[in-house]
Amino acid sequence: MEDIKRINVAPSSTEGHFVTDAKKVVNLDKINETFLVEGKSKLVTKNHTTLEIKEDCLITCQVVYDPFLKAFEKSKD
Repeated sequence: MEDIKRINVAPSSTEGHFVTDAKKVVNLDKINETFLVEGKSKLVTKNHTTLEIKEDCLITCQVVYDPFLKAFEKSKD
């Protein structure tokens, strides 16, 4: 199986959040931007810390509560 070189797991982000060197990345939910990452990899971003991923994991966008809208929404960069 060929390693995934780089895939954006936060398409709605203004900067992008990229998983690199994973064995496989599966988009489980396009609306909520939830991805299954298989294998050892890294999560690389321009505006956050690079994270080492040592095993299979799920990555999803952070959701926050906006008290003015009285609703949950995706966190923004």
